[in-house]
Amino acid sequence: MEKEAELEEIAELEPLPEPEEAKKTRRLPPLLRLCRRATVFLSLTLIATIIFFLTGNQQAFLDSNLKLILQIISVNAIALSFFSGISSLECIFYLVKSKKFRMLLHFIIYTLVLAAGISISLFSLTINLLSEGISF
Repeated sequence: MEKEAELEEIAELEPLPEPEEAKKTRRLPPLLRLCRRATVFLSLTLIATIIFFLTGNQQAFLDSNLKLILQIISVNAIALSFFSGISSLECIFYLVKSKKFRMLLHFIIYTLVLAAGISISLFSLTINLLSEGISF
């Protein structure tokens, strides 16, 4: 009797969605997924190098080391701007193609990261230029 009641309860439960179907609806396109991973990696390394530059500045690193760190920041910010720009263009394409609200959110985030990358690269290049000194 108990087994029959348990079987009836199990039969009444709704089946869970298949993991494959859930992944297909939530997955980003492959190229956008690759660019997102590159953007996250470059953002984290940019934050780490900026913190390294600031702490090195406080601890009186050599000027040549600080210039090297500034050049790494500049290259990293330029690469971040490139990948976030590509990602925002992909989001526009997929927004027009699929009309998903999620792509609009991704587009806004990538444009903010693009603006931050450009401003950080300009700022670090300016500091690097000023550190060389102005001579006529």
